[in-house]
Amino acid sequence: MNKRRFSIPVLMYHHVNPRGNFINVKPEKFEAHMRYLDKHGFTTLHTDEFQAILNGQKMPPKKPVMITFDDGWLDNWIFAFPALKKYGMKAVIFVITSLIPEKGRRQRSDEGKVAGLPKHSECERMIEAGSASEVMVSWEEIREMTETGLIEIQSHTHTHRRFDKLYADRMERNSFLKQDLQISKNIIEEKSGRLCNAVCWPWGKYNSDYIETAQALGFGAMFTTEKGTNTGTTDPWRIRRVVIGNIGIFNFRKKLFIYSRDYLSRAYLKFFHKK
Repeated sequence: MNKRRFSIPVLMYHHVNPRGNFINVKPEKFEAHMRYLDKHGFTTLHTDEFQAILNGQKMPPKKPVMITFDDGWLDNWIFAFPALKKYGMKAVIFVITSLIPEKGRRQRSDEGKVAGLPKHSECERMIEAGSASEVMVSWEEIREMTETGLIEIQSHTHTHRRFDKLYADRMERNSFLKQDLQISKNIIEEKSGRLCNAVCWPWGKYNSDYIETAQALGFGAMFTTEKGTNTGTTDPWRIRRVVIGNIGIFNFRKKLFIYSRDYLSRAYLKFFHKK
């Protein structure tokens, strides 16, 4: 495979828990996804590996893929991590640093019976009520995951705000964005002991000011919610992702097949996902 001819799908998850719906992937389905990747020889990537391939500094593996989780929900630790660990799959969790508690090590699904976890809308209500620590992964759990070498923590900003709606003035908006990103980066690096050089934009909302602000702070990769795969021509400030909901193995296999081929993903999006 030519180092400039490749297609890397970046899979986007949020929750992995029994309350299955579009944003909540049931644990048995998530494990089936990981089993499929393992059985069919896919190689999972962390951010530095992904960037090196995009920049032409590293040859891509035969079947590259990236697994990402948004927000930093507790069920990533309880249900997703055991499956990732079982099959040796790397993943990136983009955390909202203002919501992550320091302490708390809850029992995982591979350690015994786990009580049911709330669905996404209930998690949001609990955060609004000041109970974020009950539904978000803790730094204690994060450190245990990162020590395995499988899990990488990156930024989903500090407050997960829509700065474009909060601040009409451009300079004020950029100033608050810069502060928010810097706080997030500092906390991740202090708590995890690892470099934070990637950001995932909340709700996928960003513009050229956001990119320039993040670049100035040392962020080298920026992840969006834009559909598609990633190739040698992909802008590292506009990384595309593939939404993975509560789907069975047939549809998971179909998405991987499409988004592992640039020409096919472009044709698919053109004809079946018109805006």
